[in-house]
Amino acid sequence: MQEPSYYSVPLMNLFFRWLHVLAAVIWLGGMLFITLVLVPVLRRIGDSALRSELIGQVGRRFRSVGWVALGLLLASGVANLLARPWYLQSPAFRVKLALVVLALILSILHDFVLGPRANRSPVDAGVARRRVSVIARVNALVVLAIVLLGLTLRG
Repeated sequence: MQEPSYYSVPLMNLFFRWLHVLAAVIWLGGMLFITLVLVPVLRRIGDSALRSELIGQVGRRFRSVGWVALGLLLASGVANLLARPWYLQSPAFRVKLALVVLALILSILHDFVLGPRANRSPVDAGVARRRVSVIARVNALVVLAIVLLGLTLRG
């Protein structure tokens, strides 16, 4: 009789759950760092051109990291769902999935539409930056709700 291997399906399930949590930590942690640490510090910088340059540089760098994390979240989420198809029956999972779609839409708007527009247009920069800031904050709250709903799932 062969002993069960610890390097089989249970280990893969653990790996994909770990990858999912790690990607979420990177994505959400980065968003919260920018919102709660970086932006308040940058507001103290008197030179508006320097402030814009810094937030632009950090935003572009985090965009790369954030979208890799999002890709890993989606891939590991699909893998986790394949291992636990009963999640599809859960109302909490369905709400989580709807919020994931919303977070993706908000991220696309922030990173590829409104964010670049805020940096290009000096005339409407104040209004555009406020819109980008609101989108980022709403998205952070949506992602926090996704994490909470994820914690309610069992199995």
